[in-house]
Amino acid sequence: METTTDAPGFARSRRQRPAQDPAQIWAPLADLTEAAVAAGSGTVAITRGFDRNSRQRAKALRDLLSQRDVPAIEVTPAPGSDRLLADVAVSAVVNLIGAGSWQPYRLAAQLRAPVLTPKPSTEPGEEVSRDVIALAGEESGKRDVALSHIAVRGDNPAEGRLTVTFDETEQVIDGGWLTATVSEGRLSVQFGGQDLAEQSVSCGRIRIEASDAPHRLVRDELPIADFEGAVVLSAEPAGLKVRPV
Repeated sequence: METTTDAPGFARSRRQRPAQDPAQIWAPLADLTEAAVAAGSGTVAITRGFDRNSRQRAKALRDLLSQRDVPAIEVTPAPGSDRLLADVAVSAVVNLIGAGSWQPYRLAAQLRAPVLTPKPSTEPGEEVSRDVIALAGEESGKRDVALSHIAVRGDNPAEGRLTVTFDETEQVIDGGWLTATVSEGRLSVQFGGQDLAEQSVSCGRIRIEASDAPHRLVRDELPIADFEGAVVLSAEPAGLKVRPV
């Protein structure tokens, strides 16, 4: 007597499912995969949000890259998420968050890697470069990046003091404040204080030291630290490369 036996459920679950067409998940995934593979031999940083679509797209992209033997790490805008990339050679940053967040662009500039983003139309996009501001703690040497501006303010202007040094000029400012932007490969810096009217200078590099009272350092729109000691700002021409694909 012939009999048939169904395979156990766990055996069926081990059968490899056919790869899903990335276009069925999200149309730009195929082009993003090709661009990430072409970017170099390093790890691809995938920046994503917290919503279901973003998580699904990030996983699909990671799987597609894995099929091409390209390592990938997912990071989010959550504080400290970029620590996953410490000591990792990153060849490209893929922006799955969208144009509304600066995090993918800041991360790419910090890592000196291009950011890959879905092209806004069916026409091929051109790579765009823009200047950024690099900031490094004088003691730690740790490098960070601002895309738009840096601001320094004293918590108590009546007590705080800033010392700014640029082009062999040193200026000590009681109750000082400072802002810096970047344009055409140069820093545009404005500063002033209790007994100093606002001044503007253009330079490639400036050292800022805070003393006598707590200060706040703001990178773009985000306060990143209580500022103590000294930090060096410098212009990085074409420090950010955005590649629509």
